[in-house]
Amino acid sequence: MSNQEHRSEPQERTDAVEELDELMTDESAEPGMGYTIEYDDDTDADTADTIDTADTTDVSVPEPATATTDADHADPDEQEAEAAANTAAAALDEPDEADGTDDVDDSVFRAYPMFSMRGVTVADAKTGEHIWNDLTMRCEAGTSYGVLVDAHNTRQHDTLVALMAGFAHPAEGSVMTKSTPLHDLTPLELRGHRIGVLLQQFALRGDLSAAANLEYAMDASNRNYLKPIAVLAQELLTRVGFAPSGDDNATQAERSRALVRTLGAVDRARVMVARAIATDPDIVLADEPTATLDEADAATILDLLRAQVHGESKQRTVIVVTTDPHVAGAMDETIDLTH
Repeated sequence: MSNQEHRSEPQERTDAVEELDELMTDESAEPGMGYTIEYDDDTDADTADTIDTADTTDVSVPEPATATTDADHADPDEQEAEAAANTAAAALDEPDEADGTDDVDDSVFRAYPMFSMRGVTVADAKTGEHIWNDLTMRCEAGTSYGVLVDAHNTRQHDTLVALMAGFAHPAEGSVMTKSTPLHDLTPLELRGHRIGVLLQQFALRGDLSAAANLEYAMDASNRNYLKPIAVLAQELLTRVGFAPSGDDNATQAERSRALVRTLGAVDRARVMVARAIATDPDIVLADEPTATLDEADAATILDLLRAQVHGESKQRTVIVVTTDPHVAGAMDETIDLTH
């Protein structure tokens, strides 16, 4: 059976960015925060040099003394001095751990985190006013981050999410995944493979079922899967607790066929998480994932997001952008951008 037959209604095959762009204007999308920012995308971001060169110190070692007499007649003190000098000279040829010579490969690896922003500057296209100026952060694999932004500056908030998801590019500085700038990746490579984006307004299609939303995202990514995507969609929904493993197959299938617009807030949030990880991305980016939830349900979804750092085949980076200090503090590390 083809992937198209698994859906509630036929869908035109499209790549990931076309899907997202359509959802940005799709009347079926639920109302919420919009992203209407103007940018000049013609300016290439500068690729930052991420390897710092350590200072080197000149060490002067005296030349070993040359013996002028036979060894049998050499002074014992002179022999000892010569041996010490030879030992010091030999030490210069050996890697010095203190200088980091043995750790060059590790240093290079650490220089490229899973996600980073370095010296990022973005200005309003009309007024020239800086929205972000010299913004720098780094996020490692296997860690979740709460990025705290000013609740009263929605322009900064929206711009940051757009930059992190690759919808916009900075006028100066770089936004990178590992050693690759986001602007060097095609939209399909970026949002179809590298980053799973969870947005309040455009994360789901209300006119599709929970399972069909996941199948739609997987089909649009053009990735190859080891199992039929309908099977993978059901497994993902079970993993996030939407279709609990204790339910029988018929009950799970019935829940999975429910249209997203009919679901409660916490079930919608679970499906949003499942869709964000459906293409097995390296990075999960969530914008205000608990905005419509009560305290108990919010804690459940934050736990679920934090658990996504440990994928089946990789360590991921999970980034939650929020104006709520409690939400940011629920992640492993907090990056406070409010100052």
